[in-house]
Amino acid sequence: MYLDNGFPTNLPSLQGLQILVVDNDIDSCDLMTVLLQPYGMEVRVAFLVQQALEIFVQWQPDVLVSEIALPKEDGYALIRQVRTLTQERGKEALAIAVTAHPTKQTRQRTLSAGFDLWFTKPLNFDEFFAVLGCLAICKQSSDAIAQRILGNGPRYDAISLEKQLELTFPS
Repeated sequence: MYLDNGFPTNLPSLQGLQILVVDNDIDSCDLMTVLLQPYGMEVRVAFLVQQALEIFVQWQPDVLVSEIALPKEDGYALIRQVRTLTQERGKEALAIAVTAHPTKQTRQRTLSAGFDLWFTKPLNFDEFFAVLGCLAICKQSSDAIAQRILGNGPRYDAISLEKQLELTFPS
């Protein structure tokens, strides 16, 4: 674990979260893997857009973390293709851009291209883990709501919303 880590490694909301890391810098990929796996997240890495797309199609990760500056095709090309794939399969993935060259134009282009968030290098890992934790909680909540709408979840007709959430997501 890195020295400033403010998060315990036993966060159940992060366990099983699937993260695809795309960066042509092997050390960056290794660092992300070493930092994410102790939290129970599954991590796969790719170094080029084509490799990332192959992994994305086969694995269908929850989160894509991609460097913008990639060789051959950049992160913008990747996100356009990923968004097309997610529309076809009906399962969205959170897309996080990472760049070492932050400018106002880069931020605007990154978000308008289809990324949900962006971080600058070097990453503030406390912020990064907080975002992933929020994502995991939102994903669990939306899955539970979807199951309830489909009639697959427990019914709690006569109790409050707070109690329903407590029963659905026990501490």
